[in-house]
Parts: sequence; structure tokens; C-alpha cells
Amino acid sequence: MSQIAESLKILFESHRVIFWHDEKAELLDSFKELVLPGVECIQVNNNEFYIKHRVVKQVPGGKFLIYRSGPRPALVNNWLLDLELAHYEFHTNQEATFLQELGLEYDFKDLVSEHIEFFKSKDRRQKLKGLLGKEDTYKDIRYKMLAVVFNTPTISLPAFIQAHASAFSDGTDRLDRDLTRYNLETFYWQQIADTYKYFNSSPKIYDFLLEVFANVFSLTTSSGLTRDANLLLSLWKDSIAYQEAFQNLSGKIATGLNIQALLDDASLEDVLDDDLYRIVDYKIIHELINLVESESISNERASQVIKSRENKYWHKDFRDFYSAIAHAIEVISLTRKYSSNTFSDLEDVAKLYSQTLFLVDFHYRKFIWHYRNKNQDKALELLFEKVEKVYSNDWLLPLNNKWQALIDAREEWPHVPLLSQSRFYKDHVEPVLNKGQRVFVIVSDALRYECGYEYLQKVNAENRYEGELHHMLTGLPSYTQLGMASLLPHQSLSIIAGSDKVSVDGVPCQGIQGRQKVLATLETRKATAIQADEFMKMNSSTEGRDFVKQYELIYIFHNQIDKTGDDKTTEDNVFEAVERELSFLMDVIKRIANMNGTNMLVTTDHGFLYQHTTLDESDFASLKVEGDVWKENRRFIIGNNLTGTTKVKRFSAQALNLSGDFEVLLPKSISRHRVMGAGSRFVHGGASLQEVVIPLIKITKKRQDTTKQVGIDVIQQTNKITTNILSVSFLQTELVTDSILPRSIRAGLYAEGEPISDQFTFNFDIQEGSERQREVKHRFQLSSKASGKYKNQSVKLVLEEPIDGSSKWRPYKEYTYTLNISFSSDFDDF
Repeated sequence: MSQIAESLKILFESHRVIFWHDEKAELLDSFKELVLPGVECIQVNNNEFYIKHRVVKQVPGGKFLIYRSGPRPALVNNWLLDLELAHYEFHTNQEATFLQELGLEYDFKDLVSEHIEFFKSKDRRQKLKGLLGKEDTYKDIRYKMLAVVFNTPTISLPAFIQAHASAFSDGTDRLDRDLTRYNLETFYWQQIADTYKYFNSSPKIYDFLLEVFANVFSLTTSSGLTRDANLLLSLWKDSIAYQEAFQNLSGKIATGLNIQALLDDASLEDVLDDDLYRIVDYKIIHELINLVESESISNERASQVIKSRENKYWHKDFRDFYSAIAHAIEVISLTRKYSSNTFSDLEDVAKLYSQTLFLVDFHYRKFIWHYRNKNQDKALELLFEKVEKVYSNDWLLPLNNKWQALIDAREEWPHVPLLSQSRFYKDHVEPVLNKGQRVFVIVSDALRYECGYEYLQKVNAENRYEGELHHMLTGLPSYTQLGMASLLPHQSLSIIAGSDKVSVDGVPCQGIQGRQKVLATLETRKATAIQADEFMKMNSSTEGRDFVKQYELIYIFHNQIDKTGDDKTTEDNVFEAVERELSFLMDVIKRIANMNGTNMLVTTDHGFLYQHTTLDESDFASLKVEGDVWKENRRFIIGNNLTGTTKVKRFSAQALNLSGDFEVLLPKSISRHRVMGAGSRFVHGGASLQEVVIPLIKITKKRQDTTKQVGIDVIQQTNKITTNILSVSFLQTELVTDSILPRSIRAGLYAEGEPISDQFTFNFDIQEGSERQREVKHRFQLSSKASGKYKNQSVKLVLEEPIDGSSKWRPYKEYTYTLNISFSSDFDDF
């Protein structure tokens, strides 16, 4: 099909009658060869009356192509003038051909001529055609041409600038050359001048961006651009496609404007709200670390500063820094708060540790984890040294010295209902079995109490799972063989002579096979033991359910934390192992639920002590042990007729509620016994609070929802916007709890779907305080279109929430406002 036929075919989709005037009859043969199905082709040849009668009367619904050659008749002599005016005229010059292909009126011929190089490409014409609308003006069409040139998903000046900046960042000037080639350069830069008040006789994208960044940053002198510059950067930072360009150019511009020199003389408060440059976060982190290390900033103020950075652009790159600082603050402040506590009763102290004191160990672990996530960055070194000093010297040692004094005053280790680990089966498992319910016991080696606390938060944040955290006291020594045995059903426990192996009612219980043998002795219960890795290999709906149906009681064992910590070459990775284990344990309970399990108990054999810094000589005790040593460890010695210095606590087997004739020596407080080849930073087996207070998490799978997110409202005192700044108060409607979860929102003002303000992002996770303390305010800066294009129109404040597992957002709530900005607000920039 010829190009003429193709163009006519498209035109007849929207026109019934088309006139074709070919003054020199150059295309008469082409007209005669035309075959257009459903179209009657008529040549004008002194037959005007016939044509009019045919078109209007005989076939009023038919399609006609009316071809005329020769000079165009004068208007008074043109008998077909009324039809020509009522219908469409087909043109065959290059510009007209392009216009017809695009479905544009011939009135736009000058526009095509002006930008003829743009229209010579069929690919560009096709892309442009997909963007055109019936009511488009010259400006609209040129904007859409720019969208084709810049290849942007949206037709907006900010999008064009972002694409232009991205090309500049990549080191290519292709877009600059295209703008010149297609004669769009003047139009493009005029739009920037009109919108941002950027004037330059030789405009360049980098020069423009320098002015934009200088205009917005708090420490640089305003370059005189309009407030739309703020919106431009806000939109750019939220753009997924041009993130890399923003980051690269931000660094380049920071160097160009010598931002570091400005920051050297700035205070923390001067830059707290800025997030244009990565170096701003370095400044804030540096200041925070110094203030926290010197303990010259309150816990509350430091937390406010860290929270204020949470919604800033670079936070994702500095999350571990801010989190490390936040946990360091807690280690220091909690140590200062609780270090002066006096203790009088061993059971009461264990309870107090499970309620509050454990938090110091929790925050220490999280601090070290974030510190290591940043490869122990030198920026955190000062804070690391502070935390280590406070944790080791002001917390671990004094706390356990006071705890040790209570132990020294007793001859026997407690054996108390609901508290002692050795009563676990009798107190916590058997009552559930007696109700006819199946029980899953998940034993995670070395899951110390504070790890159980974090695990509980994960469980309760998972919909339809409900958990309760209890504490137990391990037996002594607090090592794996005894701890695992204590969790099994038994009448008596004993350490096998000459070793550290344990027997349950005379049955050795080493490894999974030994535990299976012990469980097989239950006369009225069908019980078994399995390694967690083997359990997780089972298909939930087939072999897994068949396996579960056979038993009333299933013990599931896993060893990740202890395995990592007990190896001298990997002990410094133990906190990473904790993070992996907590995630793994979540997978385990979900797999159990998929096998129709509803009652789960998660616990451990023992806790542990860990200090990240290499220990001093003073941390090792000279025990001078004498007697028949069966087993010695950093934290315990087992044997017969044992004696030692005053730096150990001696227990007989009977004092520990164990059968047999042997003794146990435990280095006091947090001291270590020197043992060849063993690690010294991660230890267990002793009687410190961190080793012997262990978690018991009781988990139930529910049929109903157990979680929801907090609600977010806007306190809308008026629905009118009268200035270029709109102050909005967001209210978190309730406190965050175990079952009421945080909610992140992104908010911005939109007119007809177009953003007309900066965007505000915030994670509402407030856990305490009054309703007023749950208010969060933000001042939205409106673009010039708010007082121009959209003046006196309704606009929407749109709140969005993130879609899990994606980078997209979905609507949450909307609030309607009316723009009623006076002309005087146009001078806000002056």
C-alpha cells in the first residue's frame, strides 16, 4: 500500500468526506490507482452539483474521497465550499503528510516545518502519535516532543530535567545535540526560565543544577530560583529511574560548591533537616558520636535526632550508623540507670533480669551487629570503644559480681517449679499434652534470653501468631549436654563419670539418637526428636503432615549460634549467627503451622557471655584446680574431689539436683579459666545471668487476625490553602504495641494527578506518649502552579503506603483542599 493510501486509510477512520486538492495534477495517476475499500473516489470535473447531491442526498452515510486538480476556485465560485468547510482536506506535501499521519490539523504545518528534523524519523512520529490529544496546543505538542527526545515516562519539565541530568552524569551530550538538531533547545530552556527563573545566555544543565542545589541547601546563598526548585529535587529524589544520576551529581555538586567547608563551621541543628548531600549525614553522625561518647546529649534528644533522619534521602546508606548510635545510647543510658541496683534474692534478680536488665545485653548485641555491618567503620571507632568500656567495666562485671554474691551465699542451686529448666517438661509440656493437644518443642542452642525477646517481637508481628515470653533458670554447669537433657522428660539427671556426657534416668542422651531413645521411654506418649534441617526438608502438605500425625510430642533441635560461637575462628560472627537463627526460627514455626501445628514452645539449653573486644589478662582467673578432672572448660570444671582458689564456686552434684558423686567448679562472675585452644570471647557453662537466664516462648497459631497497623489521620483545621506553604499535622491514632504495628506513609499534594508540592515520608512507630506526642508536623512547599494553573481549584493531599516486597506505593487516604492563594504569595521567594 502506498504512503498516500495508508494515510487516507487512517484518515477515513475518523472522517466521512475528504477533499484532496492537487493544483498541478501531479498525483492524478496515484488518485486513479487508489483502491480504498468502502470509499467512493470522485474527481471534480464540472460535476459539483452531482457530487453534492451524491454526498448529501443519495449516500448520506457513505465515505467519499473528492479529488480536484487545477487552480483552487475563488470562494464565490466554489460550489463545494460548504462541504469542504464541514469536512477534512487532505494535503500531500511533506509537512502535510506528517500531520495527516499524526492526525493533526493542517494548522500545525508551521510547527512541523520548524522542527522538520524531528518529524523525519518514523519511530519518533509513532512515539509522538501515542502521546497526542485532540485539544493539544503548540506548547502541548512541543512538550510531548521533548518527552520523545528525553524518552521519559511522563510529560513534565522535572522529568525532562532528570533525564537530561542523567545523560550529563553518564558523560554524554547526545541530548544536547538532539535538542539543537530538532530545534527544541530554545523552547526547552525557555520553559526552565519561565518555571525556575533561571536566566543564562548560554544555558547548560550542570550550571542550572548548581543553582538549583545552591538555592535549596540551607548553608548556601539562594541563587534566586523559584520555590519550584525544591519540588524539582524532591521529585528527583523520589524517582526510581534517575536515582543513580542524583547520587552522582549530588557528590559532584557538593565538591563544586565546597559543601564540606560549610559543614565544618555548621552546628548539628543547622543541617538537621537537609538531605541533598551524602556528606551531611557524615556531619550529623560525627556530631552525634561525639555527643553520645561524652554523654552530653540526652537520650530523648539523641533519639529525636536519629528519628528525624529516618525519612531523609541518604538514610538507607547510613541506616547501620544511625542504628548503631541508637543502640549505643541505650547501652549507656540503661547501664547508668540500673548499675546502682542492689540485689537481695536470687530468684527475684532472675525475674528482674527478665523484665528490664536484659535490655543492656540486647542493645549491646544490636550495636555490635550494626557496627560490624559497616565493616567496623573508623567513624564508629570512638563510639565502639565507649560502648565496650561501659558494657564490660560498668555493666557485665559489676552486675555479675553482685549476682555472684547471692550465689556464694547459697549452698544449693535453685530447683523451683515454673522456673527451673529441669522442670520444663513437667511444668510446660505435660499440661498441654494432658489436654489432648500436640506439642512442638523447638530447641535452639545458645538462644540467650535477650535473643528470645527479639524473637518474640518477630512472632507477634506476624499475623495470626501469638507469643508469650517467660524465663527459666538453667542447671549448672550451663553447657549443652546438661541443658539439652534437662529439657527432656526425666526423673533424674547424672553426668557420666570421667566425662561431661549426661544420662537421663540412666539412658545416655548424646545427640539426636540419644534424645530419641529418651523420648521413646515415655509409656503413654508418642514422642520423637528430629534435627531442624531434616524437618525443614519435608514437604508440608505430604510427608510433613504424615510425619506429624504419628506423634503427640515432637522435639526439634537446631544448632547455629553455639556452633558459630564455640569455634575460635568464627566466634566474632556469633551475633550474625543470632540474626540468621531468628529468621530461621520464624521459618520453622511457619512450617509447623503448615503441618497443622498450633502449640509451639521455643527455648534453649543455655545462654552465653560475649565481649567483642579481646579480653585483658585480668579477665582470666587463676583457679589452681586440684583433684580428678573429668572435663574443663573456660567456664566450668567437672570432676571428683575438686578444690580450687576463692575465685571459684564449688557445688556438689546433689547441690545442683544431679545424681552421682562429683563436684563442679565455676569461675566466679564473668572470669574465664585458661584452656588451650578454646575461644574466650564467646563462653558458656558458668553461672552469670547471661548464661543461666534463658527464654521460653510459648507460641500459638490463631485462626483470627492478631495484628494490624496503626492508623494515620490528618488534623485538618481548614480545607483552604491560602499561602505557598501548607503546615500539616499527622496523627498516629494509637501506640505501637506487639500486635499494633508501625505504618510508613508518603504524602504529597496533587492537582489533576500532577504533584504540586514536595513529598513527605515518615515511619509512624511511636510506642509511648500522649496523643499530642503522637503528632508529626510537616510544612509542604507548593509549586508556582498552585497559585497559577490550579488557582481556586480543588487539590488532594494524598497519603500512600508501601506495597510489601516492591518499590511501589498504594493509596491509603486522601484529603481535599481548595487553593485560594493570594497574588502576594507569589513574592514568597523574595
